[in-house]
Formats: sequence, C-alpha cells, structure tokens
Amino acid sequence: MLPVLMLIVILALLAIGVPIAFTLGVTALLFLVVNADISLGLVLQQLYLGTNSFPLLAIPLFMLAGSLMNHGGISKRLINFALSIIGMVRGGLGMVNVMASVFFGAITGTAAGASAAVGQIMIPAMKEKGYSASFSAAITSAGSSLGIVIPPSVPMILYGSISGLSVANLFLTGVPIGIAIAIGYMIVVYIISIRKNYSYTEQPFTFNLFFKTFIGALPAFLVPVAILGGIMSGFATPTESAAIAVLCGIIAGVIYKELTWKGFIDALNESVINTALVMFIVATAKILGYSFSALGIGQQMLAPLMQNSESPIILMLIASLILFIGGFIFDGTVMVLVIVPLFLPLVQATAIDPLQFAMVVIIVWAIGQQTPPVASGLYITTAIAKVSMLQVSRYNIWFILVLFCALMGMIYFPGVMLYIPNLLIQ
Repeated sequence: MLPVLMLIVILALLAIGVPIAFTLGVTALLFLVVNADISLGLVLQQLYLGTNSFPLLAIPLFMLAGSLMNHGGISKRLINFALSIIGMVRGGLGMVNVMASVFFGAITGTAAGASAAVGQIMIPAMKEKGYSASFSAAITSAGSSLGIVIPPSVPMILYGSISGLSVANLFLTGVPIGIAIAIGYMIVVYIISIRKNYSYTEQPFTFNLFFKTFIGALPAFLVPVAILGGIMSGFATPTESAAIAVLCGIIAGVIYKELTWKGFIDALNESVINTALVMFIVATAKILGYSFSALGIGQQMLAPLMQNSESPIILMLIASLILFIGGFIFDGTVMVLVIVPLFLPLVQATAIDPLQFAMVVIIVWAIGQQTPPVASGLYITTAIAKVSMLQVSRYNIWFILVLFCALMGMIYFPGVMLYIPNLLIQ
C-alpha cells in the first residue's frame, strides 16, 4: 500500500508543477515522519551522503569541459570534418548530424548538452537544404541519446556511484555499443532520405578536404582521446580524466582563438547551474531511496520479482519494463538513483553480468530521453526546429526502434554485445 501512496503523492506534486528534486525530498520526508521514528538529523545526513562520492566529482568537470567546447568554436569544425567524410551520400547531412552527436557525446557527457550544441547548427542547415524540420529535429533528438551511451557519460558516472562498478569499465563498455547504435541511426537516415528524395552535396570525397578539415578539428579530438587514453592506460581515473578534459577544452578554445573571457565565464556559469540541478536531484533521490529501505518498500516491490529470480532474461525484461514505465514519469537520473538500487541485490544473486545489466539500464535511459512527456532531447530540438512533438515522433519512432533492438540484443545476446568491451577491459 505504501508504494502506491508514495507514487500518488509524487505524481500529484509533479502535476501541480513542483520541481522533481523537491518532489522527491518532500515525499520521502513526509512518509518518514508519518511512518517511521527517525531523527530529522539522520535525514539531513542522507542528503549529504547522496553527493559525498569521489566518482560524482567527475560530473561538474565533464559539464565544464562540454561548456568550454561549446564556447570554443568546436561545433562547426567537427561538422565540417563529418561533411568531408559522408556529405556526398544520399541523406549525408542527416548522417553528419548523427556523427556530430557522436563527437559531442564524447565531449559533453549529457543528452541535453549534445542536442543543444548540435541542434543549433545542424537543424537550420538541414532545413536550408530541403530536409523537413520534423525529420531534422528527430535525428538531432535521437543522436543526443548517444551522449548517454558514449563516454564521458554522466549517467554512467551516476550508475557507477550507486552500484560500485568501475566507471572506467562502464566507459569502455559504452564505446562500441554507442558506435553500433550510431550506425543503426545512419541506416535509418539513409532509408528515409531515399524515400523522401532528400538532396546531397555534389562535392565528391577528396583526401585533400578530408585532411584539411581533420587538421582543423584536431584540437577538438583532444578531449575524447585524453579521457579514454588516460583511462585505458591507467594514467588517470575517470575523475582525473575529467580534469584533463577541462584543460583540453581551454587549450582547444585558445588554439581556435574563439574562447573569449566572456565565453569562459559563461561556460563556468552554465556548468555550475547544470551541476547544481543534477546534484540536487542526486541528494534528494538519496533520501527517497533511504525511505524505501527504512519503510521496507523495496522488499514489498521486489517480492513478486523474486519468483522469477532464477531466470535472468525474465528479470531483465521486467526491470526494463519498470524502468521504461518510470521513464514516462521521471528523469533518467531519478530512475537510476531510486529504482535501480532495488534491482541490484537481485542482479548480484543471479548469473547476470553486472556490466550487462548496467548497459540495459543505460539503453532504457536513452529510450526514455526520446519518449514524452519527460523526453528532454525532444523538448530542446522541437523548440529549435519550431515543430510539434507529435510531428517529430513520426520519425523518431524509427530511431527508438534502433535503441529497442540494441536493448533486446543486450538482454538475449550479451556475449555478442559485450564481446568487444570485454576485450577492451581485459
């Protein structure tokens, strides 16, 4: 009964416009005061413990690195480089949009950051070349989810902080899976572009243009190289790599001569605001998770699942369904911090590979970014393209299908999906 009442209170507070962080904190506090004899000082301690984690220190640093890149002239150079590779193919500009999302996913670490950075440049450019506004917004929104799967991924940092898994291993697992999803996206773009007869550039591929744009974009590649290179070599932890990424962002901005003092201050302000939003949700979600434990709600919710604990596939399908439904209500951060900890004991008690379950959660999070009403990626791109969410969803459903195929592959064929990541980790 308590889980239902808590859900009703959460939905009621969200319906009247209470911010998600306050909704979680108020709900947890209300039910703890009414149903448990617990000191409020202990609740405040949980609020502090929610953010007192060394891996979480990487979040503000990666956000700052992403903001510095956005203000340092990275966007057009990365896009010009992508155009030199694939701009001459039917639907090439749409594929460039996907490739730009891959690059920015490896810089910003968030879906919102990638969609804003890519969307402001690619959506107007695609509309100018005859692509429909809704198709342009759909590609950008879908591509932004790559920021969740491809490192440095803030969701992976959060998952590592609550599960105890190595963030470095999560990063290395996300690289090939994110690239595979991006290839799936480009296939969808190509098929739709042929059906709609969208134009493409007449300029053929030349090594001269390729090397020219590559040299121009080279400083931008410092960030992902520094991050993954530092982690794989053992030279730096993910948190230390985040600090190196900030330094690389400053260096790239200076080399391009586009990172002004005002841009630097704006980048600091953006990263502080975005970090505060994420960390406040992390802190209040910790209180809600604590209330689940103190009131025995976790055991009540998991009791029916224990009957299927001997079947890893069924367990992951049920977990995916619950997380997917949660994605209609909550931001992915809340799902990972509140719902996922309920499943971790079951994962540990079964034969499920912890990295397999982690990627199932991350992919479901990516799907949640594309499904209204939460869908932060859709909100940003529809605002830029000036189209309705319904118009964009007609195209976006095909990109969601790619993510769904990746999810089913991770559940049913983990050996195939994790083959390359296991080679990288070893």
